Amino acid sequence: IVDGVPRTLSIDQFISLWIDHQIEVIVRRTRYRLAEAEKRAHILRGYLKALDALDEVIALIRRSPTVDEARSGLQDLLDIDELQANAILELQLRRLAALERQKILEEHDAIEAKIKDLNEILGSPTRQRSIISEELTEIAGKFGDDRRTEILLGFDGDVSVEDLIPEEEMVVTVTRGGYVKRTRSDNYRSQHRGGKGVKGAQLRADDIVEHFFVTTTHHWLLFFTNAGRVYRAKAYELPEGGRDAKGQHVANLLALQPDEEIAQILDIRDYAVAKHLVLATGDGLVKKTALTEYDTNRSGGIIAINLREGDSLVSAMLADDEDDILLVSRKGMSLRFTADDEALRPMGRATSGVKGMSFREGDSLLSADVLPADRGSSGAEGEASGPAEGERWVFTVTDGGFAKRSAIAEYRTQGRGGLGIKVAKLNDERGGLAGAIIVGEEDEVLVVLASGKVVRSSVAEVRPTGRDSMGVVFARFDDEDRILAIARNSERHLDEQDIGKDEPPA
Repeated sequence: IVDGVPRTLSIDQFISLWIDHQIEVIVRRTRYRLAEAEKRAHILRGYLKALDALDEVIALIRRSPTVDEARSGLQDLLDIDELQANAILELQLRRLAALERQKILEEHDAIEAKIKDLNEILGSPTRQRSIISEELTEIAGKFGDDRRTEILLGFDGDVSVEDLIPEEEMVVTVTRGGYVKRTRSDNYRSQHRGGKGVKGAQLRADDIVEHFFVTTTHHWLLFFTNAGRVYRAKAYELPEGGRDAKGQHVANLLALQPDEEIAQILDIRDYAVAKHLVLATGDGLVKKTALTEYDTNRSGGIIAINLREGDSLVSAMLADDEDDILLVSRKGMSLRFTADDEALRPMGRATSGVKGMSFREGDSLLSADVLPADRGSSGAEGEASGPAEGERWVFTVTDGGFAKRSAIAEYRTQGRGGLGIKVAKLNDERGGLAGAIIVGEEDEVLVVLASGKVVRSSVAEVRPTGRDSMGVVFARFDDEDRILAIARNSERHLDEQDIGKDEPPA
C-alpha cells in the first residue's frame, strides 16, 4: 500500500519506500525525544536558579501562608514560569545539598548535549540514513542467523510464481455448495482402522463434501462441470485453510458460466504425464481423448465431453494404451477392460463416448480407476489367492463404514459393455458402496463423512479378502453420519509417529 493505494513494486522501489518510511519514523521519534528533553532542561534551569538564591527561596516558602502565594513569589523572585515554580515546590529539601546540586548540574549539561544531538539529527538527512544502517546492523547481530537459501551464479531465466512456492502434499475438498479449500495433509494424522476421524470442514447444515482427493501444490487441477466443460487452475491457487475451515466459493477461482457446477476434478503433474484422458459417466459411457487436447489457458474453459440428457460425469482419469480400466457400479458390480485403441478408440473432445458398462435396473456407475500396465495379473475369476510383487488391490468402502481390499488379479479382463462381476457383498446393515479405488500396499486411504470429519488410515490396516466378501469396520461414527467419498494418498511423505494416537478401535 503506497499512499493508500495498492501497488506492485520492484525490489528497488520497495527498498526506497521502506527507507523513506524509516526516515519518517526516525524524524517523528526524534521530535518526540527533543520535546521531552527540552521539557526536562526547562525544569532543571528552574532548579539551578533556585540553587543560586537558595536562602531567599527557603525564606519565601516559609513565610508564604499558601502554596499559591509561594508559587507566585517564586515566579517573581527567580523570573521563572509556573511549571518551574511547581517543580521547585515539589523538590525535596535533601536535593538542595551540595552533592545533589552537582548531580543537577551534570544532568543539565547532559540534557543540553542531548538536545544539541537531536537537533543535528533533525537537520541532517545523512545522519538519519546512518541511524537506519546502525539499527539494521544491531538487529542483524541480535536476531540474525545463517542464510537458508543459496545464491547460485550463472542462473539465466525467469523465475515464476510456482518456483517460489514449496511443493507440499495437500488434501483438496469441494462441497456440494461450491466451497473449495486445500489443507496440508499432515493436518490429518493417520489412525488405526476403526477410528472416529478428525474434523475436516466447517459445513453449513445443508452442505456436504462432494469432491475429496490428495494432490500437491504444483499440480494442475482440471475442473469438469455438469455442462461438460473443463477449467483449470494450479493447486496453490486454491485458498488454504485448516481442517475445519469453510474455504471460498469456487466462483472466486474459476469463471464458471451461469448454473455450472463442479462435477469432477482431476489433478495432473503436467500434460505429458499420460497419453490419454479417460472420462466416465453415470450411464456407463467412457471416452478416451488425447490429454494434450485439454492443454489451454482459456479462462472461460473448453468443451470436455458432450453429456447426454440426464447423464452426469462420474470420473476423470489418466491412461496409456497398455493400462486397464476398472469400472464399479453403485450396486457392487465391476468391469475391467483394456484401454488400448482396439478396445477403446480415441475420440475428440466434443463427443459423448462409447458404452463402457451396462447396468441392471436402478444401478449406475459409482467410480472408475486405472490399473497401470504390469500391475497385477488378469487371470480368470477366482485365480490368484494372493498378490504378486508390486500388485495393486481394489479397495472398497461402504457408506456404513465397512471396507475391504481384494487382489486385482481376481478381476479378470472382459470386453467393454458387459454387466461385469461382483466387487463386494452388500446389505442394508453395512450400507451401499461409497467408493472404490485401486491402491498399493504402501498407500493410505482417506474417507470423508457427511459431518465433515476425515478418517485417514493405512491400506495395510485392512486385511486382504476375496471379491465377494463383506469387509471389516474401517470407520466408526454416529448413526446419522455416513461416508461420502474416498481418496488415495500414494505419497506418504509424512512421519507416521502419530499413528494410533486417536481412540483405538473397539
